[in-house]
Amino acid sequence: MKLARNLAMATAAAMLAVACSGDKGQGVQIDEQGIREMAEAAAIPAMQVSVYDELNGIRSFAVAGSESQTQDGTSAAAGKSGEELVFQAASLGKPLFSYIVMRLVDEGKMALDAPVASYTDVDRFIDQEMARRITVRMVLSHTAGLYNWAYSPTRTEWGTSPISFHFPAGECFGYSGEAYAFLQRAVEAVCGKSLDEVAREYVFEPFGMPLSSYGWRSEYDSLAVCGFDREGVSHGRWESIAPNCAYTLRTTSAEYMSFMVNAILKGNGLSPEAHREWLKPCVHAIRFAGRDRECDADKYWCLGMGVKVEGDLPSAKQYWHWGDNDYWKSLYVVDPERGVAMNYFTNSAAGHDICDAMCLSLLGESYGIQDWIGGEDDL
Repeated sequence: MKLARNLAMATAAAMLAVACSGDKGQGVQIDEQGIREMAEAAAIPAMQVSVYDELNGIRSFAVAGSESQTQDGTSAAAGKSGEELVFQAASLGKPLFSYIVMRLVDEGKMALDAPVASYTDVDRFIDQEMARRITVRMVLSHTAGLYNWAYSPTRTEWGTSPISFHFPAGECFGYSGEAYAFLQRAVEAVCGKSLDEVAREYVFEPFGMPLSSYGWRSEYDSLAVCGFDREGVSHGRWESIAPNCAYTLRTTSAEYMSFMVNAILKGNGLSPEAHREWLKPCVHAIRFAGRDRECDADKYWCLGMGVKVEGDLPSAKQYWHWGDNDYWKSLYVVDPERGVAMNYFTNSAAGHDICDAMCLSLLGESYGIQDWIGGEDDL
């Protein structure tokens, strides 16, 4: 109860800046002290925040701690500012990967309605006939019918574990990292390169993201933040996990904002047709099939991210995605109509406690994202 009261008070303080955040000509107003108080109330050890508007460009800052912590509690980034630290982006790796896929589609190397099995094998699937029905479009829109994961992807057994279906392919929305990992194998086969090599070519180098990677890098020994549970106990940095497009991206808030602005807002690297196709609402995102919630009503999914819609014939308003690797939680929101965007990265299991408050403070609306991402995981 004390945490809830503290967070409510910090949220109210941050809301003082909301009235100034809606004017496109004035740009996004940042109440850094209010955001710091929100993070402290939620006991978040370290956090990065970035905002973008057409007047001021990208602005980034660190709150709730300026240093990472190693497992023994000593500084892991002596002499480094909070903005330089590297966070796990978790599922925010999926929108970035979906952009890469759209680049390959634009280049004629893949097709949205082609079976993923036309590019890679289906050896791990129990129902291989159903697996051959999965298209690239189904994977990107989370309608492939697979569970989130066939087996915990942090375990070495995952790579050979059998994959079963939760729903028939194409039947309904069902969020799945396993489906994205299936498509990753296809992309690597088509390109003849590793995930990170492809990502460097299409995203990291052109968008100025030198610290970003899906795999572990030596620089992360001093820059990667540990993750903390709600009791403040460190769970290390998970440095040995193999590159996976669905959850192993590491980056900074500022670098990820560069991707958001260049790819989502501006469509750089994509033809206008591919950019429109990428961001078009295509499936109602009822997160838990058969259990509609009020927060699901205006949530759809396009080919790589969530979208808040408006009207009976859904028109896109804001794009968003969340990241959740247990002790690293993140969020972004992009509003193309206003030309603004925000993201934040935390190293805390409590990182999503401030979703609504952060959106309200920086963009003037909560968007109902916190309720949507709440609830049990569909493992």
